[in-house]
Amino acid sequence: MSLKKPRILLIGVGKFGEKHLDTLLTLEKKGLLELAGVVVKTKKSESCLNKSHDFPVYTKISDSLLRGIDGVDIVTPPETHFEIVRQCLKSTNILVEKPLAMTIEEAVILKKKARTSKKVLMVGHIFRFHPSIKKLEEILKKTKEKPLLIEGVFINPKATDNGRDIELEFLHLFDMTDYLFNKEVVSKFTQRKDGLKIVSLKYKGNFTGIFKLGWYGAEKVRSLKLVFKNQIIISDLIENTITIHRNGSVIKKYHLKSSPTPLEAELVTFLKAIQKKKVIYPDAAVGQKIIDIATKNKNESKKIKTRKKIAIIGAGIFGTNCAIELAKSNDVTIFEKNDGILLEASFINQYRHHWGYHYPRSQGTVDDIRLAIKDFENIYEKAIIREFPTYYSIAKEGSKVSAQEYLDFCDKNKLPYTIEHPAHLDKIFINQNKVKLCLKTFEPIYDYTILKKITNERLKKSGAKLKLNSEIIGAKITSNGQKILAIKNVTGVTSQNFDYVINVTYARHNQFCKWLGFPVKPIRLDLVEALWVKLNIPKMSLAVMDGPFSNIVPTGKDNIFTLVHIKESILRRFVPRDGLVPRDILKNIKKTNINNIMKRSIEWFPIIKEAKFLRSYYVLRGVNAYREHDDARTSDIAEHGFGCLSILGGKIVNSVTTAKEVARLIS
Repeated sequence: MSLKKPRILLIGVGKFGEKHLDTLLTLEKKGLLELAGVVVKTKKSESCLNKSHDFPVYTKISDSLLRGIDGVDIVTPPETHFEIVRQCLKSTNILVEKPLAMTIEEAVILKKKARTSKKVLMVGHIFRFHPSIKKLEEILKKTKEKPLLIEGVFINPKATDNGRDIELEFLHLFDMTDYLFNKEVVSKFTQRKDGLKIVSLKYKGNFTGIFKLGWYGAEKVRSLKLVFKNQIIISDLIENTITIHRNGSVIKKYHLKSSPTPLEAELVTFLKAIQKKKVIYPDAAVGQKIIDIATKNKNESKKIKTRKKIAIIGAGIFGTNCAIELAKSNDVTIFEKNDGILLEASFINQYRHHWGYHYPRSQGTVDDIRLAIKDFENIYEKAIIREFPTYYSIAKEGSKVSAQEYLDFCDKNKLPYTIEHPAHLDKIFINQNKVKLCLKTFEPIYDYTILKKITNERLKKSGAKLKLNSEIIGAKITSNGQKILAIKNVTGVTSQNFDYVINVTYARHNQFCKWLGFPVKPIRLDLVEALWVKLNIPKMSLAVMDGPFSNIVPTGKDNIFTLVHIKESILRRFVPRDGLVPRDILKNIKKTNINNIMKRSIEWFPIIKEAKFLRSYYVLRGVNAYREHDDARTSDIAEHGFGCLSILGGKIVNSVTTAKEVARLIS
């Protein structure tokens, strides 16, 4: 027969114990329990509680005390849990704060004792009772789909660091994932950065968890992000909200009730369990499982090498700068499938040294550029060509921003300009009948030859190993977190082990993800034909914003320009369903659109009638998919976990700052 009103003894009234006490008193007022008293450590605490409350206060746990109650609520420091639980389990039911114990060996002992005693041993994994997690559970049952990636952040302010083991202290994310998916952990990799740990877990069923835990910064953060093939679900466990995103847009947002509190729900479940009511609760087996995850590979994590062995895949401007930055304190090898550096997107480019004019619909891209420009210029100033005019025009029809919106954008971002057209007595540069506004600016360009020379010199001085004609054709992660790359070169296929791998392959970003079972990123692929033309005019750049128009940009060579039409230069544009580049997409390109590129560009820039076509260059460009609404080109760093990162580069100007951020993430 179930107990009508269980008698509960609280053991420990520290900071969190006080919350337990308040909740127990609330439940007592509701008639759900009788508070049999509290146990404290010192006479001082006993005296303080006796003055403010009328329940019994004890300073020792005795067998006679335990025999007169129905359950204990243990809220003491983690290192005391094992001994207190073992003592109480002989006589009564137990709710103990997490973790169940400090080692897996202790947890195994307590699980066995709970089984033989036939007492309730419940572990306080409180987030199983959080409304956001309960709602997630409900949503996941309807989706019937497993995530590809779970990203969790569980951080307390740096000032609150108590020096305890990070993974045992902040094991909630391990438990939430276990509760929602109940999958076995196959492998684990950890990085330690002061009071912060980044824990990567590969779960059975081929999904990954990346959890940031510990004491960092000044803010408390509690969040869980589930990445699926076609949607992202984000839970803010402080704001108590769940947001569902699809293709970059919010399709649903839940604001959840905060009553009852997770602690009240947890204690009520404990009361029902000891009354023999049918409830599911985190028992000793769960407690042991979570400790096993938190303490997995502990000995291996102590063997930290001062210099890490790092591979970089791709020797474009982003990959080479990463190699240069990381080689300062690591052993770096950069692999490039071509016979030289900076030969793909870094070469087939319009060489703008962006100030921001090109992105009136993406403030994030402008901010990205502004944060990066100083770092870049400190290194590449000699490659920057200044003191020539760049004209940005707004079309009368078909533009995604109006003339006034563009002026407001430039003013907001303090981008200098004068309103004027290029003047020449006998040449027409811009068709004034088709544009409503023309701004003269002095946004510079790069000299590609000098850019490449500076990068080559820095790379040689850095000590990084450059492996040309070396294509990465496969990768795998070992059980201890090592990355094995398969490398194809003129001698055949070999393999090498690395501590970290950085993928900088742009359009082929997802091939790396496929090899290692990481989520595929939605990437739009553009097969672009860029024309090089000769035009006997002074250096100047002409661009019509912001739509299917044209732009012509000078190069480091006099009278040589690159010409791209925003619509006609795109030979193929698509988002591959599997995220992968189709085989041989760049081989034997037969399609060309030279005539239409020239014809449609002349409509905007009549001066192009005088241009002599020199040659076409083809490049496969990979950018974030579904960003047509703002044309954003920020630089993204994806932390896949297990010491693997991918960079989807934005603008060349971001390459140095991005490299520094990658080095910070790995350091």
